[in-house]
Amino acid sequence: MNMWKKISRRTVPAAEAFLRGQEPYCVGASFRFITRTDQDYIWITENGGLRGVLVYAHRILYPVFRLCRNPVLPPFFSLLVNRRPLHAMQGLAGDLDLLEPELAGKGLCAGEKYDYELRSLVRDGQGAAEKPLPRAMENFTGPRGLIIRRPRMTDLEGIFPLQKGYEQEEVLPRRSVFNAAACRRTLEQMIATDLILIAELKGILVGKININAQSFNCLQIGGVYVLPEFRNRGIAQAMTAGIIQALQPLKKKFTLFVKKANLPALRAYDNIGFVKIGDYRINYY
Repeated sequence: MNMWKKISRRTVPAAEAFLRGQEPYCVGASFRFITRTDQDYIWITENGGLRGVLVYAHRILYPVFRLCRNPVLPPFFSLLVNRRPLHAMQGLAGDLDLLEPELAGKGLCAGEKYDYELRSLVRDGQGAAEKPLPRAMENFTGPRGLIIRRPRMTDLEGIFPLQKGYEQEEVLPRRSVFNAAACRRTLEQMIATDLILIAELKGILVGKININAQSFNCLQIGGVYVLPEFRNRGIAQAMTAGIIQALQPLKKKFTLFVKKANLPALRAYDNIGFVKIGDYRINYY
């Protein structure tokens, strides 16, 4: 059994070192750890050395374990979810497996579960190292006339249908209500931070891609969406290559997770050089 305690100023360095040690597998948790606020909660377990970190931010629980079996949730967790109800839990499938029985015992059973492949960009068999991209990356151009570019704030209304489509197809659980205002705020933030690219074909905005999490040394690619009538033409592949090239000066590693049933996306990421490093899952409550 592993007992948890709230993170303190003294234990922050150990928690950071723990997350850095397995960063490609927990970019989302690391991002929330780095950007934590007073409204976020972090617990650690230290039985014979730090073995686990729990991050609870924006009503999402991110468990990250190592040699931690049969974990018991922090006592304060029940009070916390009564005040800020649990919306989702995400992370490596094995880590979620460890907590699901504990959550179920507290009456929290996932209504929906989505399984993904967690992938990392590998070059020449050496892992996602910080070295120049292969020239072949430049060959992923998509259909003739496709333009991959950074958006301006004046593009916001044109990108909005793309982000809406992405959220409705890939993010929102069934029976959830789309929030247009929150969608626009998300787009404004991404455009302002230069972490989004758009694809334009013959004057039509046909696709978007963005970075949805930044950790210590990793960038997590997400938000990939192409209008249905323009799919299977290499646009998503071209956008992925484009955002990697655009952000290469940051000298970061690239990860992403993709639904196991999305065969076209899996093939596109295979072509670019992303390899599977784990099984990832998101549970919605």
